[in-house]
Amino acid sequence: MRGSAPGRLDLLGGVADYSGALVLEMPTRQRTEVMVRPDRAFVVGPATFSPAGLGRLAGLPYADVRRALAALPRWTHYVIGVALVLVRHGVIDPPCGRLEITSDLPASVGVASSAALEVATARALGAGTVDPLRVASLCQEAENHVVGAPCGIMDQVAVALGTPGTVLPILCRPASVADAVALPEALDIVGWPTGVVHDVGGVAYERARVGAFMGKRMVEGAAGRTWPWASQLPRAAVDELPEALDGQSFLHRWGATDDDVTIVVPHETYPVRAATAFGVEEHGRAVAALEALTVGEPGRLGLLMAASQDGYDAMGLGHPAASAIVKDALARPGVYGARSSGGGCGGTVVVVCERGALDDVDGLIR
Repeated sequence: MRGSAPGRLDLLGGVADYSGALVLEMPTRQRTEVMVRPDRAFVVGPATFSPAGLGRLAGLPYADVRRALAALPRWTHYVIGVALVLVRHGVIDPPCGRLEITSDLPASVGVASSAALEVATARALGAGTVDPLRVASLCQEAENHVVGAPCGIMDQVAVALGTPGTVLPILCRPASVADAVALPEALDIVGWPTGVVHDVGGVAYERARVGAFMGKRMVEGAAGRTWPWASQLPRAAVDELPEALDGQSFLHRWGATDDDVTIVVPHETYPVRAATAFGVEEHGRAVAALEALTVGEPGRLGLLMAASQDGYDAMGLGHPAASAIVKDALARPGVYGARSSGGGCGGTVVVVCERGALDDVDGLIR
């Protein structure tokens, strides 16, 4: 069997997905393909599992699964993780087959190459007839709990349901999609890699995510009520949060957050106000950007992208290489907006421009 999935370009939304915000994603033309060749075992790179062994592994607590896979190359964790989650939830029986992976999608540059690998794997293993939103959720579970990367849901949904050339609005509460919006003929959205490796399991990404959930807990404590998602918090209350707070002080007063894939580290300092505010503000920006895209006002998109870029910098997800590319892009004729995308910290800058405006730039992702 064969499975395929694209990457994604993050027009607006980024790390606000775990705060329950609206995000706007465009799948790439570049794709990852997984082919399952006949075999009597389940073979992924250097790893070989019997069906019985894979079934036993799928039944273990996730902490034990991570320990069992620790000696294998990290890329295999994404593939094996998807297989284990599909077996764990009864979607498939323990599979046999030798997996072959091909891709023209760049890895580790912030364009959802891991989600593309996960969704393509799920489809190749027999989940192609399963509801795509469920496939996305199962793949996120694999990345969160087997790989150990605290990603939100937007990447998996974007690559499972999106169509290249259109922008997919995803409301991450936890995940629902609206009709895709086709790009105007004269408009282009491209990814400009910074050359800096991106990883959603990195310290800065996790620090920002934990900070957002800390802020949510603090606002709820002060208000005496809860909100389902951090993006729904009152902005005035978010403005009252401290700019930064160490984990020990938070744990002493408020206890744990309600995030099940991260922990508050006592000796770490978190950008609480900026990380919490980003989810609130980015949701509003995405709503406005969707309207601007629909009515054909790319100039408004540029202003919203600039504000998003400022938000990334404020919570520690910016990078000098990304800032340099944003500056370079905005100085070119026909460019409306540019911002760090996805998990930030380098990776890729997404650019909205007139079609052909960046044709002289090598290595663009489309």
